[in-house]
Amino acid sequence: MERRRKENKMAKFHSTVSRRDFMKGLGLVGAGAAALTTPVFHDLDEMVASGTGDMANPKKPWWIKELDFEKPTVEIDWTLIKRYNSTYSSQSNNALYDKDWSNVVKKEAELKKSWMTDRKPGFSIEDYAFRDIIGNPPGSTNPWVPAASSFKSPEAQGVPKYEGTPEYNSRMLRTALRTFGAFGMAYVPLTANAQKLVYSNGYTLEDTKIGYSDAKKGNVIPTQAGITYIPLMAPEMLTGYRGNPSATNRGTHSKGNQILGVVVSSGQRFLATLGYQGLSGSIGCGPAFFPLGGGSEMGRIGGQSISPTYGMTQTHNGLSTDLPIDPTHPIDAGIWKFCHTCGNCAIVCPSESINTDKIPSWEVPTFAQSFSNPDAQFSVPGKKVFFNNMSTCKTHCDLCGGGCNVCMANCVFSHLETAAVHIMVKATLGSTPTFNTFFKDMDRVMGYGLQQFGPGISPPLNGTFNPAAAEWWMIETPPFGWDGRATQAHAQ
Repeated sequence: MERRRKENKMAKFHSTVSRRDFMKGLGLVGAGAAALTTPVFHDLDEMVASGTGDMANPKKPWWIKELDFEKPTVEIDWTLIKRYNSTYSSQSNNALYDKDWSNVVKKEAELKKSWMTDRKPGFSIEDYAFRDIIGNPPGSTNPWVPAASSFKSPEAQGVPKYEGTPEYNSRMLRTALRTFGAFGMAYVPLTANAQKLVYSNGYTLEDTKIGYSDAKKGNVIPTQAGITYIPLMAPEMLTGYRGNPSATNRGTHSKGNQILGVVVSSGQRFLATLGYQGLSGSIGCGPAFFPLGGGSEMGRIGGQSISPTYGMTQTHNGLSTDLPIDPTHPIDAGIWKFCHTCGNCAIVCPSESINTDKIPSWEVPTFAQSFSNPDAQFSVPGKKVFFNNMSTCKTHCDLCGGGCNVCMANCVFSHLETAAVHIMVKATLGSTPTFNTFFKDMDRVMGYGLQQFGPGISPPLNGTFNPAAAEWWMIETPPFGWDGRATQAHAQ
């Protein structure tokens, strides 16, 4: 009986398209007019080795296309984009949107104590300990401007300030930041449009050449200095997602933040030692800046972008500098188009917070408006996207110990390239949307992600717990949580 079920699954898997049609879409054989625009390759090695790019934006596989500056795959009306006050985000202040928030906080504390006492899978004392202690050592800080005692300037060393071409600088800095621990990065010049993505609270754009901190102005960004913002990315360990929801999963997120804290600190002091400014920290929303520089594309879940290599399992930080570097371009890897027809993340969302529409919209829904502050919205206009209810998402995640993230685990792009077919899938998605529905269904047929979840079906709030969360402690985890994606054929 079991064998028959497997055969039925595979019959469904094979019946959608013919082998020749699949290979045509992939570009491994000539296909009429398509052959004029899609390269013809003899094997997968040729596909991976063929790419375009420059020193700032290294070679990518042929299916990842570079786009014009400030024109990512998501449509943006820059005339409507305004600087956003991050204290209005539901992730930082959900009391603006959930009228019952005080009771949510109380219930979260009660559930935590109960689950720890009963040693529930994913919510034992060791799970919460793992979640709560990951970070930089107590007392350590990453100041906006590095302390003078933390580096030696060229002047202090009695040598000239470093000088190099933007092209070489781009490659040099990328090499340094990746060695410090950055898995992904982009170079985004702070043009008039990009400045609109800088948070309105805590940051001041000032007509000066040197950045500094001020009690009233916050962190000052010097607009005369030709600043480039560098969004940085670290992935979150995939094995930490198999036990979702769990406190340990939140810990894997914090591990990414810890890595990036080291990258930012080392990066800013490296730049200062060369004689340039290195201003520490994220100055705006990572899922906005990272796609703008080509590190990812926006997806169905607006609170997280999707990397061709790391999917949605990623976290961000940032660094700003006046070192002359070449900017990087937005990319089109077929991800945004794929999200239109996929929606696997929405299918498993326990709180039904993810938009299930097939077409994105310019209209910000009314549920994004605060009930208590007329100025506050957790989503803003100016982009054609899938707007999600990030308030109900926040409420549900916090009740789950901050570690729901079922949607991120279920993303088609959040997989290891453990077989050649996974590279073929990405190549096809980047070349044509013809097979998007097929690959969406195939992902579910093959059992990837956390498909046991759905609306109202959510351990631990329904009284059940994911046993894989307890099994996580028996896994021989890789050092630093690096799960191998950084060494994949086209890792960026």
